[in-house]
Amino acid sequence: GEEKTLRLELKLIADVGLVGKPNAGKSTLLSALTRATPKIADYPFTTLSPQLGIAELDPARRIVIADIPGLIEGAAHGAGLGHEFLRHIERTRVIIHLIEVEPTDGSDLVENYRIIRSELEQYASALLDKPEIIAVSKVDLLLEEADAAALVARVRTELRLDPDVDVLPISSATRTGLTPLLEACWKRLAALPQDTPSN
Repeated sequence: GEEKTLRLELKLIADVGLVGKPNAGKSTLLSALTRATPKIADYPFTTLSPQLGIAELDPARRIVIADIPGLIEGAAHGAGLGHEFLRHIERTRVIIHLIEVEPTDGSDLVENYRIIRSELEQYASALLDKPEIIAVSKVDLLLEEADAAALVARVRTELRLDPDVDVLPISSATRTGLTPLLEACWKRLAALPQDTPSN
C-alpha cells in the first residue's frame, strides 16, 4: 500500500479580521458586534487563537468577523507566536485595525499603528494591500466628544492617510460608532471581487 501525509490549510476564515496590539479591545468589539463570547480580560494574550462571530446588519447582510490574537513588535520574526497570528490575517478579506485612545502601557496610538503595519509588511507585503478600516477604540474613556474627533484628525494627519481610508471612533462599552463600522466593512467587502484570494 501507499502512505501519504497531507496538510490541509483553510485559506479564508472570515470576511473581516480584527487586528491590533494586545488589549486594544478586539475581543470586546467582537462580543459587541456578534453573539460570540470570547474570553475577555485585562491582560495581554487573553486570545490565543482566532475567535469567530457573525455580525448581522439586517436579515440579508451578514459579516463573518475574526478576532485575531494581539500582535507585538517582532511578530514578523516569530515573537509572541507572531507567525501563527500573522498567518490568520492572510485568511481575511478586510482588516479592522484597532488602536486604543489611551494605551494602558503608556504608548502612543499612532506609533502603535505604525508598529503593527510594519509587522504586517515584514511578514508579507501583500497584507498592506488588503482594504483597511482604522477604528480608534475605547472613546468612552475620553472626557469630551470633541476629543475623539481631534484624535481621528490627528491619526489622519500624522499617518497621511488617503481620504478614502475610514478612521472611525468607536466604543464597544457604549456601542458608539458600531453601526457605521459595520456599514464601512460591508462597503469594503461589496467592492471586492467574490473570488478575491485570501493572500
